[in-house]
Amino acid sequence: MNQKKITDGSMEILRRKLAGFKVAVSPSYSDLTLEHLLADVQDCHIIKKNNRRRVFYLKTSQGSYFLKFSTLLRGKDQLRHFLLPGRRWAEWLNLHRLRKAHIAAASPVMKGESEDSSSKGFFILTEKVCGTPFQTSVTDAGKFGEYMALLHSRGIYHIDLHPDNIIVQPDGQFCLIDVQEVYFLPWLPRRLRIHNLGKIFSGIDTQIVPESWSADFLAGYNLNQRSPVYVSELVRAAERHQQRRFRSRGRRCCKNSTEFAIVKQKDLRGYRRRDFKWGLTELREALDKGTLLKGEHVFAYQGVCIKKHTGGIFRRDRCLISWKMSRALEVRSLLVPRSLGYYINHRTRYFISEFLAGSAHLNDYLSSLADESLKRKALKKLALWLKKIHGLNIWQRDFKSSNILVRNGDYFMVDLDGVKIRRLSHHHKIVNLSQLNASLSNTVTVRDRLRFFYHYSADKRPSRRQRRAVYRAVWEITTKKNTLNYNLDLAKLKI
Repeated sequence: MNQKKITDGSMEILRRKLAGFKVAVSPSYSDLTLEHLLADVQDCHIIKKNNRRRVFYLKTSQGSYFLKFSTLLRGKDQLRHFLLPGRRWAEWLNLHRLRKAHIAAASPVMKGESEDSSSKGFFILTEKVCGTPFQTSVTDAGKFGEYMALLHSRGIYHIDLHPDNIIVQPDGQFCLIDVQEVYFLPWLPRRLRIHNLGKIFSGIDTQIVPESWSADFLAGYNLNQRSPVYVSELVRAAERHQQRRFRSRGRRCCKNSTEFAIVKQKDLRGYRRRDFKWGLTELREALDKGTLLKGEHVFAYQGVCIKKHTGGIFRRDRCLISWKMSRALEVRSLLVPRSLGYYINHRTRYFISEFLAGSAHLNDYLSSLADESLKRKALKKLALWLKKIHGLNIWQRDFKSSNILVRNGDYFMVDLDGVKIRRLSHHHKIVNLSQLNASLSNTVTVRDRLRFFYHYSADKRPSRRQRRAVYRAVWEITTKKNTLNYNLDLAKLKI
């Protein structure tokens, strides 16, 4: 007898959810029933879980399966499925249509829905696809380009086509999964084809993929195309997808989601992370017992940093901007103190974030490095960090060293109410460089500052004339600032 390996209670949860379901089985698995499947389960665990969907992995003596169980909890989801009844079984139908079109996809096994209209639950069972997720390092670029050309020639348009939804089977063939948003069109316009390819390239790490991979991919894709697609078009499409992804994930901090929640209380409104349970009582206690960090509006209390701002009709809500920008920088893989909540109590706003214990301001950190080799490494890392920030079109209005914290050699941006995401001009970058240059002490010599700019602009390879123009512009702005607050005396700056 097979020994069952079920330890986390997932099987009991699944049995309880599927009780009394009306089930339909695919013709290829007509001899399989839900009762026999559940009785034959040897291993069961949840691999994805949120409020609306759970994905179970089931291992039986006959094979392995994935069961996607969905529940229509929100009113807008129920309205969407009422207006679009085909949405519920879109993935089930698409799997069958792909198999008829001889396109490899996960095999549909079974579907079911609750007979009780109040529960509004349904599931789809598919067979597990043997293989590995798509990786450019082990995938033949030309062969993958031919595969994408085949999909597009048959009018198959996968809206959510990214590397995680493509499985490479042991024989080298490609297989599609998660096909709920697949559409079959009579023909694909060139604009949609570029949009679809850009979706794939937006999920590929361009720092790992060699340039020849993109060229080989397009060589395979354009083999029988009347209007070829060029690399520049793919790059622009991938950038648009990336920006759309950043915006979508950045806005989740102001919505109810698995990570964030909307606060609606009598005297307290706003947003918070779900694992942060502070209310008005804890907030008042922190303001009474907290330690002042900056002026009269920044406090620290029990590992939490609180920024207070009194709002008005014609005043910017700095705390709300800090809350949104913190999330926006987080999804762009930039280090910031972890945001915890944004609260409104009458006219006063509060932005609550993690307090970085053991951190230091950038100027203090660089001034404390007596070893020249360590200081050079720190400046190089700082230059690459600023280069990444500007590469993501992020503009900090007040980019001085006191708004940069350092902990364990990592740089954190603070005071986020001055951050904007916009197209950066050359002047914006000069201003940021000048602000940083004017807020570093005399321990950072002229040679260190030139070395910093060398690493910052290494990929652009500026000419000597271009470098001198930047030096003059930065120096002109620096001389107009009050640098003595940062122990910078320009007359005594060493070369």
